[in-house]
Amino acid sequence: MHNLLKLYIDHLFLIVKKGANIELLDIILIQHQKSGTNLIEYRQEHTKIAVEHADIFSGFLSAIQNITRELDIGTLILISTAGLKGHNCIIIPKAPINVIILADHDDPIELWRKEGSKIADKFIEKYGTSFSSYNVTPFQEFKQVIKELCAGHNYCD
Repeated sequence: MHNLLKLYIDHLFLIVKKGANIELLDIILIQHQKSGTNLIEYRQEHTKIAVEHADIFSGFLSAIQNITRELDIGTLILISTAGLKGHNCIIIPKAPINVIILADHDDPIELWRKEGSKIADKFIEKYGTSFSSYNVTPFQEFKQVIKELCAGHNYCD
């Protein structure tokens, strides 16, 4: 019961913080398609997902993407969960990267698809399509670009 009360209080805090808009972006990952490496992880201030879970999540997505390719059943672009903590995982594939956006289930999916596509275009414009996914340090400055793009919406901190 204590955890449910804490969750409710946290939820109310977000309502107050964002006005009536309780839907918020949680994480944007930029993942290298071939290696599955997280090149960038952009987190919102309110994000409750632990840092170590982002790598697990990225590995899970890589596995599912590889399975869909192997089965030749199309490209994975959306995973959704329901319930009080429901989220959408929106995947924007643009070789050689995937932009992965984890947002509350009520966030506008099409808006995040467009923003994710912009993020992918700007990333490729800055770093090209031929880079090493083994050294992620050079990509960290790109978080500022994501922050600026995100700032134009009520869905970000």
